[in-house]
Amino acid sequence: MRRYFRLWLSFLRASALADFEYRANISVRIFGEIVWYTTQLSVFEVLYTHTNTISGWDVNAMRVFMGTLFLVDNLYMVLFHENMDGLNSLVRKGDLDLYLVKPISSQFMVSCRKVSVAYVINLMLITAYLTWAISGLAHPITAWQVLSYVVLVLFGLGTYYGLRFMFGTLVILLQDAGNVQFVWHQLFRLATRPDPIYSSYLRFIVLTFFPVAFMASVPSRVLVEGISLPLMFTAAGLAVFLVWLSHWFWETALKRYSSASS
Repeated sequence: MRRYFRLWLSFLRASALADFEYRANISVRIFGEIVWYTTQLSVFEVLYTHTNTISGWDVNAMRVFMGTLFLVDNLYMVLFHENMDGLNSLVRKGDLDLYLVKPISSQFMVSCRKVSVAYVINLMLITAYLTWAISGLAHPITAWQVLSYVVLVLFGLGTYYGLRFMFGTLVILLQDAGNVQFVWHQLFRLATRPDPIYSSYLRFIVLTFFPVAFMASVPSRVLVEGISLPLMFTAAGLAVFLVWLSHWFWETALKRYSSASS
């Protein structure tokens, strides 16, 4: 574990140097994310000018959900985004071979080789927004709720990574998985809405077969509705299972990998 952490720190330093070489690019990234945040928020802010609650959630609860969504998504952007988006290129150009021969987990290498340091600035903005949103809740928040929330956010990130990595791995089997990645981005939209607003059928899907609700909905419910031990244990088991499944899927796909350079 220490070896992997030291390697990740090396990736972090190299990524920071590369990012700050092009400061204009950092500004564009930050601006693009802020535009996305604003677009997502405006949908619900407009809706709540016409109603007081949606499926029992008032505007303050919805703001907590949106802040949680932004938080989990930002952590993913910092740690994994560029790596996942670059996986298709690695396979097509044959650069994946360089990672497969290294004496370390190839999944770790392709998942963590680039850290998007620029998005850390957005993390500060999101934290400020989330703190403000939580302060607007009608009931006081306990220390146990905050602790449970932090743990669930980490589990939500694990769920996000596991699902996204499996979609990314399909490029090995299909050679060009551009359409599959498009499908992922469409399905991801289900995570950008709290699960209570969905019909019972669709809610069942986002909590079981395609459990994107565990990315942001479940963590935010700890603050909005209170701690639920069954959800806590389910979130933990799901995150661990999906990360393990992504590793199994990766290793299975590699058995069918045909180098583009061969």
